[in-house]
Amino acid sequence: MSPAQHHHRRELIANLRALAAFLDAHPLLPVPRYGPVRVSVHPLYDTDASTEAEAIAEVERIATLLGTTPTVQHGHHVASVALGSVHYQAVAITQAAMDRRAALESYRDVIALDAIEGA
Repeated sequence: MSPAQHHHRRELIANLRALAAFLDAHPLLPVPRYGPVRVSVHPLYDTDASTEAEAIAEVERIATLLGTTPTVQHGHHVASVALGSVHYQAVAITQAAMDRRAALESYRDVIALDAIEGA
């Protein structure tokens, strides 16, 4: 881990503690009622991984550190741990999965639901 990465890590942890203390000190502030709060790591952006294969290997490495097995579904490689309603996850999405999503989204402007009878 580079000195810059180490500094960023320490800063993130300090900021999470500060958020927890702030919320604890301000009990009238709402917090999410439904669904978890997620801290997501994306290996291509948040680690030294520079290829898709390295990003997938990093998810697998993180899964080992978490004591879990990564899930692979539709090109999404995920390693996660839940600490109550707070989840830590590492996610690598393959280029093929992103391309499929882009192809699906390319049809978005072709269909106008208000033009369909009964819509």
